[in-house]
Amino acid sequence: FLILLAALLLSADGPAAAMTTAYSGIAGDGRLGLEAAGLLEPRRTRLRDGSEVEVGPFASRDEMLRGMELMNEVIREGKAWPFEPEFDSLEAFSAYFLSHAAFAARSRGRVIGTFYVKPNFPGRCSHVCNGGFIVAPEARGNGLGTLLGLCFLSFAKTLGYRASYFNLVFASNLASVRLWDKLNFSRVAAIPHCARLDGLDYLDTAYGYYFDLLTLHPDFDPCAAFQHGTPPPTL
Repeated sequence: FLILLAALLLSADGPAAAMTTAYSGIAGDGRLGLEAAGLLEPRRTRLRDGSEVEVGPFASRDEMLRGMELMNEVIREGKAWPFEPEFDSLEAFSAYFLSHAAFAARSRGRVIGTFYVKPNFPGRCSHVCNGGFIVAPEARGNGLGTLLGLCFLSFAKTLGYRASYFNLVFASNLASVRLWDKLNFSRVAAIPHCARLDGLDYLDTAYGYYFDLLTLHPDFDPCAAFQHGTPPPTL
């Protein structure tokens, strides 16, 4: 099944045939391949403070607008993403964030975080995916980033990707660095003097983080791993 799904998503004749990369795409609804992969049903668990949370596809235009609001908020912060201009339309945001698979984290009826899964590179390298993660300021420090990272790994493998590579994890973004180290991503690259970030009087280093999705254990349950405080199990 995974081989067939990967062939659909990643072959020269599939949806990923468009020149989609980590920073471009065609406007969508974030549901590309989710039905075939069985990823339409949200995953539910509790955060560290006991609050209920579910992670699933964007369910409405209002949720997409909320995703754009969160994206623009981190752009204004100027510390974690490379963008400077904010997204000025839902179509523009959808082309970037919702071109393939995207997920929203909801708690108490409100979107408090989000991430996408899409090809990092076109064509012959489109089996390597990229992810972008946002946690709302009011939801930080409660384990949501860890949960989203675990869900990303599970969902990316289910969607047929073979590996994940994050291009720009800034060294000064300690929460992100600690997260990917904790989840056993491999730091495989460092680009010195890469990023001009707000609050720094120097150009920051960017790390590249890699994960071989083929090593994930087939019984990996992201919500169970989150509750037990364990990294993703590998073969």
